[in-house]
Amino acid sequence: MMKKITALLLVPLLLAGCSAEGNVETLLRAPQLSGESAALQKALNSYLGGSATLKYPANGDFLSPFAFGDWDGDGTDEAAILYTTDTTSSNVWLAVLEPSGDSGWRVSHAIEGLTSEVQSFSAAHLRDTTSQQLLAGYISPQGDQYLVVYQYDGATLSTVISKSYTDMIVADFTGKGDTQDLVLALPPDSELGGVTLQLLTANDGEFRSTQTLNLGEGVYSSCAALHAGIILYDAETGFLQPYRPSGLSDIQRSTLRYHSELLSCDIDNNGTVDIPVEIDDGGTLQTPMDKRLSFALWKDYTSAAGGNSRFGVYDSEYNFFMQLPESMHGSVLIRSNQSGTGWLLCNAEGTTVYCEMRVVDPADNA
Repeated sequence: MMKKITALLLVPLLLAGCSAEGNVETLLRAPQLSGESAALQKALNSYLGGSATLKYPANGDFLSPFAFGDWDGDGTDEAAILYTTDTTSSNVWLAVLEPSGDSGWRVSHAIEGLTSEVQSFSAAHLRDTTSQQLLAGYISPQGDQYLVVYQYDGATLSTVISKSYTDMIVADFTGKGDTQDLVLALPPDSELGGVTLQLLTANDGEFRSTQTLNLGEGVYSSCAALHAGIILYDAETGFLQPYRPSGLSDIQRSTLRYHSELLSCDIDNNGTVDIPVEIDDGGTLQTPMDKRLSFALWKDYTSAAGGNSRFGVYDSEYNFFMQLPESMHGSVLIRSNQSGTGWLLCNAEGTTVYCEMRVVDPADNA
């Protein structure tokens, strides 16, 4: 159900989107295909000799079973479809289709995926500037994730790499300018944990692994997310390196936080990544607000001073960050409102209310 954030005087920064509101039966009903999508499924059903069930990825560049791009670099866009069938295994299949005739399509090649669900579906220029490789992230019922990079050459669809992973990011880390690189966070393989990163890049036309780097063994237990701005690539050595900001001896303790939803991002849109930390000197949180809210400070460690980017309060129930003036740092009190439907931002003594924050259903006229 869609929720609307309302506040007097201050406007919060949302960290997560809202789901669409509507009739339940309408939301559960499969969307009706039209135009090119219908033509693609017709070609797929003809190729299979039966009906295919389309599979929707949860994340990635393509949030649809259909993707379009120049996969083989011939100057003409092909299509790709994620689907399952009743006659084969329960795993997801990926088919590449070539344009044929007037608004028609034909299946060129199909390949079986690794599990029955697709976590992500994207494309990237990993080998050269003309062709695009397809990246499919699969997830098992046990929660294990696997990334497969597919290469289409105009006739066959082949697997370039297939790896178990926990997170990934595509960016030009190596500075080639014409192709992209892939960094994977691999599952921990020891009791001490740690985060193991693997860099995969194109060398002499071949896309392969060039480095594996273990970060924070005994400190990190998993990787919540990867961001291009916090992975350091040394062009002289050709390797990834841990990022150690100047003047900061213990970055783990200095960026301590308990909510996994608080992820590093460019919160002030200045081109550098800001790292959040939950602080205990932001002000006073009265019960029961102390169970739901926490004060947070976003820091930009790319400058020598490690300047504070944003101060505010994080609402873990609705997953949003409300920025506050830095002058309020340590001099505010937050308590529940009278109806218990939200919270009040007050001065340190609680005698002056600056604003009231409530999360409401826009369909609720009250």
